This record gives sequence, C-alpha cells and structure tokens, in this order.
Amino acid sequence: MATSHRAIRIETPGAQRTLIVVGCGRGGTSLVAGAASILGVPMGAPEDSINHEDVEIVNLAQGRDFDGNLIDFPPDAISERLTRLVQARNETHDLWGWKDPSADLYLDTIAHVLRNPFVLFVNRDMAAIAKSELNQMQGSIEQGYEMALLRFGRYWALLQRMQWPTLLVSYERAALDPEALLCEIADFIGLEPPTKKQRDMVRKFGTERGYRQIEQQRRST
Repeated sequence: MATSHRAIRIETPGAQRTLIVVGCGRGGTSLVAGAASILGVPMGAPEDSINHEDVEIVNLAQGRDFDGNLIDFPPDAISERLTRLVQARNETHDLWGWKDPSADLYLDTIAHVLRNPFVLFVNRDMAAIAKSELNQMQGSIEQGYEMALLRFGRYWALLQRMQWPTLLVSYERAALDPEALLCEIADFIGLEPPTKKQRDMVRKFGTERGYRQIEQQRRST
C-alpha cells in the first residue's frame, strides 16, 4: 500500500480514477470529502449536503433506496445494482469519488469496476470518536471506542490486501490547516494546485458549527 502521495501522483491530465474517502463514522470524513469537492471532484452529494455523502451509493450499499427505505432484494441483487451504479458513475466522469465510513463492508464487492482507486483514509483520535458517538447515539464510551478500533482494523486489513494508493489523513492536522489538506489531496490525485478561491473556500469550510455547505460558499465568494 502506497502512503506517499508524491510517489504516485498522476501526471496525465484527465486520467480516469476514483477517489474513495473512508474512516470511522464521526471521524472527520466529511471534512475531507468536502475538501475534495472544493477541488472539483464530483462526490455525488446533493448541493445542500452537510456530510458530503453520495446518498445513492451509501443507501444502496445498505440495502435502501434513495429515500432510505429498505429494498426487499437479496444481497446478490443489491451487489449487482451497486456495481451498475458505479459503472454509471464511470461513464459520466473521468474522475469522481464518494465518501462512506461503512465502505469497508462492500469495497471488495465492487473492486473490479473501480478505475484506478485512490483512497483517503481519515484517522482521528479514537477517544474523540467515541465521545462523538456517545453524543449522537445511546451506548457507552467504551462501546464507541471498541467500534472505532474494529473499523480501523478492518480498513487497515482491507487496504493492505488491495494495495491501492492510499493517503493517510490526520483529522486533527487537517482541521488545523485545511489549506495543507487541500494541497495534499490535489497532489495525491494529480490535480493542479488549489486556486486562491479554493484556498479561501476551504478556510471557511467547517469554521462554524457543523460543516458549511460548499455551494453556499461558492455563491458567497
């Protein structure tokens, strides 16, 4: 697994590739996915999204339709539909991506249709993740910590097996210096350095409670 973005930068403009943002829930993946969107990567999220998730992919992977209703299909049928959805994204964009903290549950299934996958693996202090989970859901901080530990372990094993180019992202460092995050992502996936407008946008991104909507930022700059 490559973790040095300088060693794997793509020099050919327009090369087909897929960006996958993964990590634990409550672990900062929204910040990283939002930064990718600011760089112009189609991440499949609605304009009013604050978590920057491709609802269609995320819901389908969980056996739900776009509105979140359970689909009465067997797992094989869900996997087939998910594969077709990824292929449709491939036909629409040379470069696209999505963010899903639960992607470890299905990446194996769709790996064969992912074009040049590049992974942003977001890491956050597990005690902070556990506390955030405790604020959002019932349970104990011990349970939240254990869940984060298990998910990190599953992702690490998956990425070691897949050997996809992977950039390890520290949420804490990214939150302190979002401009550096923007530059690292751009360099990692072979994009031009961020413009001043993009740098201004990422500085504003996440400065208020919750993540600011990117389309609102574009209209205000």
